[in-house]
Amino acid sequence: MLIVDFIGIVATTVLIGIRYPHHVLLAISLHELGEIVMAVVFNGQIDTIIAAGAFSTMAVSNYNSSLIGTLLLFSGSLANFIASSLAGGIAFEPTSRLLNPLSALKHPFAVVNFRLCVLAGLISLWKIFV
Repeated sequence: MLIVDFIGIVATTVLIGIRYPHHVLLAISLHELGEIVMAVVFNGQIDTIIAAGAFSTMAVSNYNSSLIGTLLLFSGSLANFIASSLAGGIAFEPTSRLLNPLSALKHPFAVVNFRLCVLAGLISLWKIFV
């Protein structure tokens, strides 16, 4: 079952890059696709997907290891990091623009994916420890 949480998507858009909402939606789609692909690779049965941007969750059964569960938890962030690395452009942006969601960017796709990678990774760490 797929549930789309518009409040989470809007919150992610505000936190990641309100100036580039189309890039944020593309990065969120890539994040969800990374989670789905990783679940399929590890033969997990996807029960529920809640698409909420950086706050998304996925209920997967049919895996035996906690290591696989951790990989599934960070797979969306990994997909965003890979997309950011392949797009390039982070090295050409000043550091102050990497964290400011209101700044104008030369390479917005790479920076938005990097921001989503960091935010979703921090939220995944929070899910592990709390």
